[in-house]
Amino acid sequence: PSKILVERILDSTQFHQLQEISPYGLESETIELTYAGKILPVDEEGSRLSIDYFEDFDAVIHVGLNEKAKKIRFEMCAINESDFRIPDNSGRQLAESFVDESGLALLHTTAHRPSIAHAFSDNDAVEISEDCGQFVCNETYYRTLHSIENRGLQSRGRALPAIFVHIPPFEFVSEEKQLEILCELSARIVQ
Repeated sequence: PSKILVERILDSTQFHQLQEISPYGLESETIELTYAGKILPVDEEGSRLSIDYFEDFDAVIHVGLNEKAKKIRFEMCAINESDFRIPDNSGRQLAESFVDESGLALLHTTAHRPSIAHAFSDNDAVEISEDCGQFVCNETYYRTLHSIENRGLQSRGRALPAIFVHIPPFEFVSEEKQLEILCELSARIVQ
């Protein structure tokens, strides 16, 4: 499902209309976004590919499936731990290991959390999450946040906004609704 969703917007340019939600302002209520990116394999190679790919972007949004979720989950942090309950797509199964031996225990999203939480607070299809899991999604997110911090990557004078979005199967939130939310999130975090 995450691949299907991302492929619908990848390599496209779209205009998005946003509504200002007090107390957080917007730079513009109409925003033009060009979606660029890459479908990453769900393994160590994929988790490392992203850190070399996003230097020229205004924001990074990772999208992955959480087959147990019933809502779209905006992940607010990544932990420096891998403990896979199943093997990844290359057969690797880590237990109680660090994503990065030199990294901090926990890294937070570089997107503006208060405005995201506020903008989606009335949306029953979205929840704010503090637990990205301990699988490749978390590994990818952690590597991204660690790279942004260590390399001082910025967009418009602030840390490059990055967030991980776990999506549920389409039976819980329709593909169209998920696409709409993903596009709104994209438009909001680049501001």
